[in-house]
Amino acid sequence: MGRTTSDSWFARRVMRLTRGEKRFVNDPANAERVARIAGSLLERATLPSEPQCLEIGCGQGAVTRLLVERYGGQVVASDYDPEQVALAQERLADLGERVEFRVVDARAIPFDDTLFDGVFSFYVLHHIPGGWRKVVVETARVLKPGGWFVFADMVAAPCVGRLMRRLLPRLDLLEETALHVSLNETGLHLEHCERGRGTLLGLMGHCAAVARKVGVQALH
Repeated sequence: MGRTTSDSWFARRVMRLTRGEKRFVNDPANAERVARIAGSLLERATLPSEPQCLEIGCGQGAVTRLLVERYGGQVVASDYDPEQVALAQERLADLGERVEFRVVDARAIPFDDTLFDGVFSFYVLHHIPGGWRKVVVETARVLKPGGWFVFADMVAAPCVGRLMRRLLPRLDLLEETALHVSLNETGLHLEHCERGRGTLLGLMGHCAAVARKVGVQALH
């Protein structure tokens, strides 16, 4: 995922993991946790045989492996960080041509319209303040009608979102109500949503969800 010329230093910094975050993301226990969340959500989706899949923010590749081994998926494993793409490529080498590895800016996904049966994103959107809405639009664009958006993320509580919009309107934190509105506006119907316990004194919460692309809509 290359940077765009309009990104501020702050935006670029937030979009790249710190060393501590990388240690957490690449920890085997975290890989098992994310794969478990993904597996539970996928039970609520109906993927076709050998689905065409895109993972946004593939990390070390736990969800990509699940998609290939359990669902026979042909997967594009993408990430903003070239180091994470290289790590995923190393750890998933045994999957061969079932996986294509790409450095991708999810705000401008370099694939044709209606190409994928499923797009998958785990704990990525909150790292793209000011740009997560573009990711939702791009996700809807590359999904086939009836395709699935399966994701989990940390979302700001509505009160936090309202406050930050007043103080820092250009920041545009990922906030649950705004996320639901954005999904609906791009033709992604929320089929299932789980809310977890909040963190940081309830200022942030966990959201795990499955949305399905309905109809054909203009996404501009």
